[in-house]
Amino acid sequence: MAGEPEVLYAQRIHFTTLSTTTLVNLEDGTVEAPATELDGISECTDSTAVDSVDTNYFGSGGYKRNAATLRGLTLNVSGHRIAGNAAQDLMETHMQNGLVGYLHIIKDADAMAGQRGKRYAVKVMSFDGGGPSSDVNKLTVSLMGQGAPVAI
Repeated sequence: MAGEPEVLYAQRIHFTTLSTTTLVNLEDGTVEAPATELDGISECTDSTAVDSVDTNYFGSGGYKRNAATLRGLTLNVSGHRIAGNAAQDLMETHMQNGLVGYLHIIKDADAMAGQRGKRYAVKVMSFDGGGPSSDVNKLTVSLMGQGAPVAI
């Protein structure tokens, strides 16, 4: 019996300065704090890669071996640049100042704690906007993981 493909689905994506910041959705107009939710995002990918080191130069018929060491995490977020979106502006500020921030990817807001999604400590490596003059302002952000993701 073959398995079914999993739908890659995120209900909400937030960006915050602190890991403990309360997440504020865009439609929560009664909350005094600015929204932490990223508006206009249509794509969010994460990529994990493993570094390796060579382990032996002797034996094995002249072939070398290697061992996996640390994992690296790269995340890319893209969509439309929304003027005045506090979370997008915060990402841009973090990139300009080299600060660590937190990307929260919520897959199921109604799930139990630890199963809602993941939080990534990240550095914003690039924050690019633009596109054809007759089109909407597109946004592409590249983030580099700063440690293991945390279930939220």
